[in-house]
Amino acid sequence: MPLTKITIPGTEFVNNDYGLKMLHVSDPHALVKAAGYLKFTHSGIDKSEAIYFRGERKIYGTLVPSLFRGYSSIPAKEKRISAINSTLYNFRSGCRIFSKFGRHAHEPLLQHYGISTTWIDIVDNLWVALWFSCNNAKSANGKFHYMHFEKRVPSANEEYAYIILIGVDIDKRHNKKPGFYHGNNTECIDLRMAAPSVFLRPHSQHGLLFRCKGGNAERPTDYSRQVRGVIRVNLSDAISWLGEGEIVGTHSLFPPAYYDNGYRILLESDVDIPKDIGSISLIGS
Repeated sequence: MPLTKITIPGTEFVNNDYGLKMLHVSDPHALVKAAGYLKFTHSGIDKSEAIYFRGERKIYGTLVPSLFRGYSSIPAKEKRISAINSTLYNFRSGCRIFSKFGRHAHEPLLQHYGISTTWIDIVDNLWVALWFSCNNAKSANGKFHYMHFEKRVPSANEEYAYIILIGVDIDKRHNKKPGFYHGNNTECIDLRMAAPSVFLRPHSQHGLLFRCKGGNAERPTDYSRQVRGVIRVNLSDAISWLGEGEIVGTHSLFPPAYYDNGYRILLESDVDIPKDIGSISLIGS
């Protein structure tokens, strides 16, 4: 892995509980250098794959899309896939705005607004990824319909923020599917190209999504094979580097429905969604 060859001041390699070697970074310039190093060197090794970011509060050793979390058997997967397909049908039938942009973007878009899908959120902005690793998503009664975000407080149990570096195939583009990239291993969609900015949230978050290839029940439940490196930062450092700017904060990254007209349309659509795959989450509305 090219990341293991880094010799940048302000960085050192450490191991986690899963035996995974991580790059610990103690300087914001070193963070940018490390991420940029992997992007640059990886493109020289494998031009078919690009590196994107995902912020995490913990390292779990797996990377499971929300639709499959806790469901690994084929019958369970088929039931969940049937539920998301039914939800997509209901939105396409009951929400006219879905006819205004490509069907390939419908499921990823719903993922951004709270529905469990086969896709995983990634970003191409390092500071947005770091923000997600520094904040907890809280919900009422453990249900993610009413949500808000709280900044994590550094402590013995909350020491670090993590950025996962994920490799995604970009060697092929579909000329009839804007923002859609694919290859032998993954599919990727850039919602800034695939969905209109009336849906403000994915544009605010520099939002992309990816998933490993496979049809229905054959799709893997763990996408961790695409992890190309992990960067660790002291949580106190990460919070300090982000500061209190408005551009990287809940109000900006999750614009209320007053600003995000697409979000408002989804909230007012009254589309039937099976309870076990989530809902259009209320955040700052």
